[in-house]
Amino acid sequence: MNAIRSSLVGAFFTLFSSALILTLGASTQSSGETLLTLDNAYNPIPSPDGRYIAYVRTGWGEGLWSGFGRGSLVSDVKIMNAGGVPTPRTLAKDYFLSGWTPDSKEVACFRDWRYELVSTEGKKITEGRIPFDPNNYFSSEWVAYSPSLATLLWSRPVDSLHRVIETSDRTVLKEEVFWGERVVPSPDGRYLAAFRESPQTALRVYDFRNERWADLGSINIHPDKDWWYIQPNWNPWFADSSRLVFLSDSTLVISAPDGTNRSEIEIAGPAGLPVPSPDGQSVAYVIFEPRPGNTRPDLLFWGGTTIKLVSVSPGSSPRAVTLKNQDEVYDLKWLNNHTLVFDRVADAIFYKQARIWKATVSH
Repeated sequence: MNAIRSSLVGAFFTLFSSALILTLGASTQSSGETLLTLDNAYNPIPSPDGRYIAYVRTGWGEGLWSGFGRGSLVSDVKIMNAGGVPTPRTLAKDYFLSGWTPDSKEVACFRDWRYELVSTEGKKITEGRIPFDPNNYFSSEWVAYSPSLATLLWSRPVDSLHRVIETSDRTVLKEEVFWGERVVPSPDGRYLAAFRESPQTALRVYDFRNERWADLGSINIHPDKDWWYIQPNWNPWFADSSRLVFLSDSTLVISAPDGTNRSEIEIAGPAGLPVPSPDGQSVAYVIFEPRPGNTRPDLLFWGGTTIKLVSVSPGSSPRAVTLKNQDEVYDLKWLNNHTLVFDRVADAIFYKQARIWKATVSH
């Protein structure tokens, strides 16, 4: 009897959830927006083949003891298909999400200087730990998959004057720079973008073929200084690795990896998270309208978000592709040339309300 009751409750919840998603999706059809899942989640990253969307389920305090530090943060990597149907598995528990392998078979996960490469079936392919000095607060926990090396790599300081970019079995680069940086390989693996985990940072690109760095200047990734705390994703690369896109103050910049052939588009308002379409013809980004926070009015909450789109053709003007929303966007990606996926994180303590959406883009 209990089993029958559990089955009926489960079936009712599934039907209720599906109906709610359809209702919420239908309510936003005028703007082409659709809610993808009722999971409390953020950081959606589509697979390269467009079949799946990996994301991070979040929240606070599901363990035996919960405090106010990040140790109580829920971060479980899951996947759903492009239509929003989730798989029944958690791919990696207590991990953040970095991205996919080029063949769309595995996802790269990390947290607290641990890392895993895990298949879409939940099988661990690789796991390990970044060598970490707890007294050095400039060490990034971020890892990324390198297509050219076919493994995960990261950046870390080795002493007060040097840092290395390395894999589990080799040093890729060594520099006279001690701060922690994210390293993001280009899709073809020839280049490596590096930038600090801070609201404003320098963007540098290493060319493995020519063995030299190029300094692309100062950039701003997201206006929220606390955006990094739960490790969402930003990737500046065009799909063919020929260019990068980034924001420099109120200017959207498209540049070759060596810093040449730059084109610029002026935009209005605080902005962040620029990302190029798969065909390289457009760039999407987010405009923010900050306001005092609900629980901390002394701090700004970066909501009032609108996703905008601009063609890379000279003289193009940006246009909105979503309605303005009270929530903050932490991650923005392209599912394909006609669809964007993104999260919306509400002004609620402990990340209690975060949802993943997609929006149709007309050209």
